[in-house]
Amino acid sequence: MMWSEIYRPQTIEQMFGNEDARLNVIKWLSKWIDGTRPLLLVGPSGVGKTTLVKLLALKFDYDLVEMNASDTRTKGDLERLILPLFNNKSVSGRKMLLFLDEVDGISGREDLGGLEYLVKIMKEATIPVIMAANTQDNMKIKQLSKACKTVKFSPVPPRILAMFLDYVLRSHDKTLGIEEKKSVIDRSNGDIRALLNNAQAKAAGYDAVGNDAVEIDIATAINGYFSSNISLEAMNFLSHANATYSDPRFGMSADERRKDKLNAFFSSIVSSRLRYDSLAPLLDVLSKVDLVVGRIGKNRRWSLLRYIDYMIAYGLFEHSRKLGIKYNQYGMIWPIMAPIFARAQLMKNLLFKFALRTHTSKSIFGSLYLPYLVKIMHANNIDPRELIVELNLDQKEGEALARELEIMVKKDQF
Repeated sequence: MMWSEIYRPQTIEQMFGNEDARLNVIKWLSKWIDGTRPLLLVGPSGVGKTTLVKLLALKFDYDLVEMNASDTRTKGDLERLILPLFNNKSVSGRKMLLFLDEVDGISGREDLGGLEYLVKIMKEATIPVIMAANTQDNMKIKQLSKACKTVKFSPVPPRILAMFLDYVLRSHDKTLGIEEKKSVIDRSNGDIRALLNNAQAKAAGYDAVGNDAVEIDIATAINGYFSSNISLEAMNFLSHANATYSDPRFGMSADERRKDKLNAFFSSIVSSRLRYDSLAPLLDVLSKVDLVVGRIGKNRRWSLLRYIDYMIAYGLFEHSRKLGIKYNQYGMIWPIMAPIFARAQLMKNLLFKFALRTHTSKSIFGSLYLPYLVKIMHANNIDPRELIVELNLDQKEGEALARELEIMVKKDQF
């Protein structure tokens, strides 16, 4: 089990670092009354902001409603999710606490009125609201902070990290040299999670992974996962991939599809020409993970996504060693993919010209009209070369049309 999970605080008293900041948050919530300004927690990741909010909700008996603001970046999203909480605060008969994590994630160029709306509605909060951001440098976040009480969290000091590291190592009967400890502490940059992950990797005989290496390309991550000899090393590759788990119900661009971890594992596995008895347990794990990801998206429980890496990393590990699985962006092997790509390239210009003539789109003509056109050509023995001249098509477009007719003839013969 990962040390970062073993040593996740279960009570506020088990937390360390940022004592003054934590005390200010506790006082704010314990004295909260209707009309109190929301709270904005500002500080780097790994210093305990999210953990503190969750433990506070338990301690003060609040129903915690957690949202990742970077996933609800538009005014419409925020209005749809937040207003019902403010308007129906007493329907359940229990106290509610709203936690908006990563509010600085809605301040980029894709922000469609999200932060402006957040600034406005925070003045009308009828329940306790806590927000968290990694930085306050952005101008819009500074505007939001004016409507809130701001509490700043700092990286945990090296001396405290050193004491905690010694405690963890003693608990697991592990030892590290002075230079190794210094390396682990320095590379964690005050991030407790990074400290634990680095220490566990070092204790297992692997180099620590610092915050300077938090993102690696998905192809490198997948290849690293399948070539790792121990599960911890495999987990490190997966957790530092520049990728995420997306919800395909809302549509995915080509880049988003490539950076979807679940899709990357699926395409890599099914394109590796594995025996059925090797393929089945791998796909069984992915199908179960897919169900969990779908339920997380449906219920908007984004905080649970951090556990998906563990489900995949340890669920697949035992079944996937020494199978020669390599990263593949597509779910088919190249001998099958190549003709599909070639056909698509040939059809592109042909569909464009036919779409112009029929006053429709390329996709509609290709999916609805083209099959009937080819059937008519086949049924009436129309020579594609004659049609090419009549329609003023170039040679490649003519080849594409002739190829579609050839496919049709083969289907009929079959």
